[in-house]
Amino acid sequence: MSGSRWMFLLPLTLLVSGCASVAVLPGPQSGQDAQPVYGGVFNAVAYRGDTTDWDPNFEGRASFGTLAAYNRLLSVEVGPNVEYTAMTLKPELAERWEVSPDGKTLTFSLRKGVKFANLPPVNGREFTAADVKWTAEYYTRSAEFKDKKLAPSRNAFMYEGLDRAEALDPYTARLSFKEPYAPFLSYAASSWNPMVAREIFDEDGSHKDRMVGTGPYQLDPQASQRGTRWVFKKNPTYWEAGKPYLDEIRNLVIIDDGTAQAAFQTKQLDVHRELKSQGFKEGARAVPSAVAFKYFQPHALNLRLSQAQGQPTTDSRVRRAVNHALDRDEISKVYADGEGVWALPGAMAGLFTEAEAKQLTPKYDLQEARRLLAEAGYASGLTLELPIDDGRSQDEKTVYQLYQAQLKRAGINVDIKVMDRTQQTQKRRAGDFGLDPTTGLSPLEADNDSILFGEFHSKFHGTSNNAKISDPELDRLLEAQRREMQPEKRRELLRNTVKRLVDQTWYVGLIYPPQWDLIHPHVKNYHMHFSNRYSYLWTWQQK
Repeated sequence: MSGSRWMFLLPLTLLVSGCASVAVLPGPQSGQDAQPVYGGVFNAVAYRGDTTDWDPNFEGRASFGTLAAYNRLLSVEVGPNVEYTAMTLKPELAERWEVSPDGKTLTFSLRKGVKFANLPPVNGREFTAADVKWTAEYYTRSAEFKDKKLAPSRNAFMYEGLDRAEALDPYTARLSFKEPYAPFLSYAASSWNPMVAREIFDEDGSHKDRMVGTGPYQLDPQASQRGTRWVFKKNPTYWEAGKPYLDEIRNLVIIDDGTAQAAFQTKQLDVHRELKSQGFKEGARAVPSAVAFKYFQPHALNLRLSQAQGQPTTDSRVRRAVNHALDRDEISKVYADGEGVWALPGAMAGLFTEAEAKQLTPKYDLQEARRLLAEAGYASGLTLELPIDDGRSQDEKTVYQLYQAQLKRAGINVDIKVMDRTQQTQKRRAGDFGLDPTTGLSPLEADNDSILFGEFHSKFHGTSNNAKISDPELDRLLEAQRREMQPEKRRELLRNTVKRLVDQTWYVGLIYPPQWDLIHPHVKNYHMHFSNRYSYLWTWQQK
């Protein structure tokens, strides 16, 4: 992928019509930043919704605190001139790593002297290989967790096929898999695959309510308030010399887009993130001094089609009718000012060209959609439920309403039901929906496998395969791409996997939309990466 295509910075004068007076500012991505400045408080929006828990392998894997409080075995390069989607691995908790010639065994040599934060119940003890072993077994519900009847792990797909986890000595951990496992090094750098301490589980039976890690910031429960803010204070015993720079990060729970925009305009927020076209234009006009980052979301807008018993979408003709009734160009025009790039289901941006996506996608054809519905026994139409949580942005609601309007033209009534996040999550896990829209990065993390294996393999019904898809040929392809250690051969297997999704219409892929982040110019060292979503973790402020 071209770095200029997928991640770039422009002065607002070039991006927003009607803003001729906007100052052209040097951006944090345009070169090496000045020397760090220590101290200060950074304010950000907490993903337009409150966290449900802090457990990385349950709902907490989608929370906004795990990236600040924890570390991973590996990390990825970020910084000036690093592409938004580049996956260049670098050490984090592991200084070195080795992969066996057969691709089945990974050995990690850990840093010495890394300590968990000096907070109960971990109390500042050293991080060792025993923590790697314990984390892997906790995430896979194996060894001591096998018979504890814990809720299914959302991280299990990252460790699929794990045969054993070992602590060879205090600073050497080994993970052995039953088959070669190509994506795991990427997953070792995944934001949602941090190393956790057993003491919290031993006392609480989970990691849902408390969070103590080796990371640069730690949660301050006394300063936090559910539904309002989550405060993370600088970890004074953090292992990486000279970091972090900020004293505190405040994640403010702001659901309403207008409120977030007003907070950014009055400098109560330092960054206004993940804006769609309209939100970006409004924000840029209101704060002409802001620096803008534009990037294409590498996980597409998609629609899940439930295969749970009793859902009309178990009929392939209904699924195909949905696909034919959706006008990607209109979706791009409404949601992305015509800048959206056509996408295929399950494909990370760059796996196919847009020309290939257009060739493989069934053409927009309302007559064919109606014919298929009639053939399936729905000549008079049918209703599909589309549940959404009450934290969706106005841009997201607009595109859901557009899906509704487009499908209605083919005789498909979409019943959009708004509910709280917990209820919507429960319905999704149960496959209790006709259509389930995805608009953000999740579940994309570190490797294209993350939006394929856990989402579509039949063994993950009830955890990450929310649509309840069972397709033996798809399972075979999913497993084959994981075992293939040669990058080009693996890429072809990934492409064949996506083609199977298209052929069976297990999912509907729509567009990769452009997004923007706006930051105030006093924020320095702000470097974005799709797999490291705390772009402000290493920022400082120069006021």
